[in-house]
Amino acid sequence: GLISASLMSVPGSSTVYFGGTVAYSTKRSGKLLCGDEDLHKRLLNVSPENKPIDSNPENWHNLHFDPMLSEETQQYIQSKIQWTREAALAYCRHLDTDFAIAEGGATGPTFRPEGMKAGFAVLAVAGHRKGSDEIEILAQRVVYSDSADRTDNMRLFADSAADLCIEVLNAGPEVSADVNGISTEYTQMDDEWDATETLLFDRSSGIRNNSEIMKDFYQRPDAMHVVVRGATEVLFATSKELALAPYKDIHGTYATTFFDRRTFLGRLGPEQTPLFALFLPEDAATPDEKSYFANTRTRAPMLTPLHNELALTATAYINWQKTHQYCNVCGSPLELIYGGTCSKCTNKNGETHFHWPRQDPSIIVLVTNPSSTHALLARSPRHPPYLYTALAGFVEAGENMECAVAREVYEESGVAVDGNSVEYVGSQSWPFPRSCMIGFHAKTHSSRNVDELAAINIDPDELVDAKWFEKEDVYQATRDADTMGAVMERKLVEERIASGGWNGKLFVPSKGVLARTLIDKWLESN
Repeated sequence: GLISASLMSVPGSSTVYFGGTVAYSTKRSGKLLCGDEDLHKRLLNVSPENKPIDSNPENWHNLHFDPMLSEETQQYIQSKIQWTREAALAYCRHLDTDFAIAEGGATGPTFRPEGMKAGFAVLAVAGHRKGSDEIEILAQRVVYSDSADRTDNMRLFADSAADLCIEVLNAGPEVSADVNGISTEYTQMDDEWDATETLLFDRSSGIRNNSEIMKDFYQRPDAMHVVVRGATEVLFATSKELALAPYKDIHGTYATTFFDRRTFLGRLGPEQTPLFALFLPEDAATPDEKSYFANTRTRAPMLTPLHNELALTATAYINWQKTHQYCNVCGSPLELIYGGTCSKCTNKNGETHFHWPRQDPSIIVLVTNPSSTHALLARSPRHPPYLYTALAGFVEAGENMECAVAREVYEESGVAVDGNSVEYVGSQSWPFPRSCMIGFHAKTHSSRNVDELAAINIDPDELVDAKWFEKEDVYQATRDADTMGAVMERKLVEERIASGGWNGKLFVPSKGVLARTLIDKWLESN
């Protein structure tokens, strides 16, 4: 319905657009399906209860399912893949059009397959390949959402359909035409941050020094854990949630010494359940078959705001504990107290020095030209190919944030910003190893030509490249990043490029990191 409405809203569409059919219930919509009884029977036969019309497993080997999806859900998605293929081919033949697109899926908020929590859509485009009279499937895509919101998912799937149509029209005769050409798209919804979610996590700083309460918390069988492996990975349940393992479920999996050194993070939920960080060595196994370890830096931004905060908090403590084992006043070994959130020196001279974790302030800034038509983005050596982001750097001793913005931008790119244009946007903990990022927008000095782009002269010790990007190109990059997922993960990006799954020219960071927030707010500003 949204696809049809979008097409009809374009002036002149009546010269190319024939129309569309919404077959909301396959069982009851036979007469809508081109009056084709045979097609109706074939589509009714495509269901999770029946084998797919194309039941050859070789034809499905390139289709990627989220490992957390139930078998029933996977079968349901397969049925929609077959359904959309059959419908697109039939409509293209019946109407004798150059192209036909079919969509099928589930938008929410409730779902029929067991274990399904978010929406998906399957899109299929049928048409004539150039120089051929045969009608075939030119492209097919499975789009996974992370939301069960019906309205948001409908918009999302309509946008994905538009993207796929454009790709088909631009691809020419070499576009893939078989089942093995099915592509997969994982998309995050642009959810507003819900401040009430943080109320579920109480850091409980006022009771950390109460030894009786803490002793009880450490012995609670229902105490939950953010499990950290090494200092770089946390235990996930799904791409959106951590596996907050209860003590009673994991105490037999790992050595007692690991539980003795747990760090108290606070209390969780209305029941105020104690929450700890459990630190494991780099070779530790997962406690069960359903959970998995993933890189905190690249994957934590995909988590919900609450679970992202928990992952970063646990990571901050392990990094602090590993690098601060001796007193920087007297050099004595440190011992952890207050549930691992503080340390004190063990010297015998009667002097006691206490130490707490710290965060180093760093600025990150999106610089635009005076008319805000272009943004300055840069690549560092650690970034994957094609990934550009906002400029960032540490705040020096005695320096305020605004001065740090101007200095860092000039040192790294040679571009001078207008000090009066620097505006605070937001902040984010970034414990890699112990930063707190403070985000800003800023503009270059205006001249007679407000569209002028300042010359760039990068510091090669800091950056690989820096460029001015048009707003439309940055917007498309955000769409590509949302499709890709963890674009900060070099291996994932390189594999997608090598497989031909992306042929663009720019990536920007994923949602969930401050650099992306700066970019999104700029895109939304006008």
